[in-house]
Amino acid sequence: MRALIFPLLSALILTVPAQAEQPEAIFDRACGACHFKQRDTARRDEMIAPPMDMMAAHLRQVTGPDRAVFVARVLDFIKAPAEAKAVDAMAVQRFGLMSPIGDTFPELTDGELQAVANWVFDSFATAQLPSPGQRGRMAP
Repeated sequence: MRALIFPLLSALILTVPAQAEQPEAIFDRACGACHFKQRDTARRDEMIAPPMDMMAAHLRQVTGPDRAVFVARVLDFIKAPAEAKAVDAMAVQRFGLMSPIGDTFPELTDGELQAVANWVFDSFATAQLPSPGQRGRMAP
């Protein structure tokens, strides 16, 4: 009996897929290469892309609380960035447009991108845009 159980358990262990990478880890590895998670005026000169909390806040002004619309807009933009799709003209002026995510991280699947977009929706649900006076300190 033991001789039968060991090969069965070994086969089961070998066929269990590896645990999928968590959305925040994907963000940190891919998106976090350019985007800070939070706006930080002290690190203004280190920024090479807008902070994600501010991008989420701008996007919520356009999409409202609708998760599906938010996620669809994120996916559309990161796959084919265009100035007409941008939700923050000041960010485009300061940083330019990002490269399509597939050019920089071709290994990311649509499922992973969707998971990250949903994570951004949840993680920055309470992000608020700064007042115009505060925002000016981050301007070019």
